[in-house]
Amino acid sequence: MIDPPKHTHSPGAWMSVVRRDDRPVVVRGPRLPTLQRLVDRASGSEAVTVLINTFTSGQSVPEHTHEVEEVLLVTAGECTVTVDGQPEPARTGDAVIIRPRTSHAISHDDDAPCTVVAVLASPDAQIGTAK
Repeated sequence: MIDPPKHTHSPGAWMSVVRRDDRPVVVRGPRLPTLQRLVDRASGSEAVTVLINTFTSGQSVPEHTHEVEEVLLVTAGECTVTVDGQPEPARTGDAVIIRPRTSHAISHDDDAPCTVVAVLASPDAQIGTAK
């Protein structure tokens, strides 16, 4: 069981620090990136889900949709993000905005690792609905 986040209270402010090292990493198989559900309702969020996808060469997230808007932030490496059938390269520092119910996928073929942080506009976001 994961310990609940620690909360810091001060007049007019509320802060919850979620430590990446305290959250489990799910190994989903050789063709899928590892996935870490960093932030969601269970960790104290009332507005977003934050997922960390870590890719090695040849791994991909297959085409899927979400019921809410998603922003992908490439924090390391390079990948290809396909939105509505249109592939686009994305590299460290890039952000991709995906509208609700829009088909999208991520692929990574480079030898260097790639990390993509997904921010979904719901604390209860489902990981994806296969297309």
